[in-house]
Amino acid sequence: MQVMNWDDLHICLIVAQEGSVTAAAKKLNVHQTTLSRRITALEKNLNAHLFDRSTSGWLVTPVGESVMALAETMAEQAMSIERLVRIDRQELSGKLRVTALDICIQRLLLPGLNEFSRQNPEIDIELIASDETLDLSVHDADVAFRGTNEPPANVLGTHIADFAHAVYASHELYARYLDEPDSVGGITWLGDGTTVPQWMQLSFPKMPVRYRANSLGVAFNMTKQSLGIALLPCGLGDTSARLRRIPIDYSAPSMGFWLLSHIDLRTTARIRIFRDFMLEAIKPYVPLIEGRRERFYENRLAGGLDDKRPAPS
Repeated sequence: MQVMNWDDLHICLIVAQEGSVTAAAKKLNVHQTTLSRRITALEKNLNAHLFDRSTSGWLVTPVGESVMALAETMAEQAMSIERLVRIDRQELSGKLRVTALDICIQRLLLPGLNEFSRQNPEIDIELIASDETLDLSVHDADVAFRGTNEPPANVLGTHIADFAHAVYASHELYARYLDEPDSVGGITWLGDGTTVPQWMQLSFPKMPVRYRANSLGVAFNMTKQSLGIALLPCGLGDTSARLRRIPIDYSAPSMGFWLLSHIDLRTTARIRIFRDFMLEAIKPYVPLIEGRRERFYENRLAGGLDDKRPAPS
């Protein structure tokens, strides 16, 4: 038997995780025939079938499961070696991958990111606007800004604030709602696409869902355009003079806003300094995030807003 190529084991691991050669090839950016050929060569070298091929996908065989378990251990050890090397690099230079929701980057992070880059020109920041939970352990990102109540166990987490939510409508639409409640519909941006959200069930049981958006930013802009009312984070709704809060009894469950990075990178200079810098840069926005907007405006932080001060509720 020839010496195994780790890359071939890695390919098998990705196929097992993705469930098909097609999906694995897309993730690895390699042609699927190349992957199939390399897996077949590895199986011939091992004299064992690692996968059962079928039209519905590639199923891992019993011996393949044992091999995949060892391959996962090897992958984690390889990542540990890479992290150790990165930790040893203390210079304030290199790439820093930062992920957050698109709307979070635009509304909360850009001023701080701009100033950090000005002060640290040797650090190249790569912004990843995504609502997916990227895996910090495999360096999908170095730092993540996320809404969560349960940060992963293998990360260094700092709680920034708790997101407050309220129901918003444009001034025009709210006036219409008071006169003709049946003429106004709701906008949703969370859920399974069919269920009526709880805030509507409890506070507007007869109101139809007129629009369903898969983007918070889209729902925010639709609300400003008087297309419907929506439950929005106060960090968005309170920044627009076009919107006002609608008082209701419903209170949305709280969600924490966290800054996360892998615990093995806690001594890496550029990540440690970036974390400290951004935590200070975000501090003035905490009253806005937590729905204490009057305090926010007293601090005169209108620079990141899209409108003038909203009319009092």
